[in-house]
Amino acid sequence: MTLAATAAVALLHAAHAARVADDQQAKSPNGALGLLVFLILVVAVVFLLRSMTKHLRKVQRINFDEPPKTLDDPPATIPPPR
Repeated sequence: MTLAATAAVALLHAAHAARVADDQQAKSPNGALGLLVFLILVVAVVFLLRSMTKHLRKVQRINFDEPPKTLDDPPATIPPPR
């Protein structure tokens, strides 16, 4: 098949798919419901990312190149568990 024939066949398939999609859309309102659910999920992810970045800023940064600091005087007794 030549390039022109392939493009014509693809165009015919696209036109048929568009007609079928229009028929299905008229029967079902799932497009609006799906969009609403998608937007709610996007808003939830945005709030989760904001919260995560806020919590990560509070985390103390660890430098793995330096040895950990040791206590000169460890506590004499270990406090009992609560």
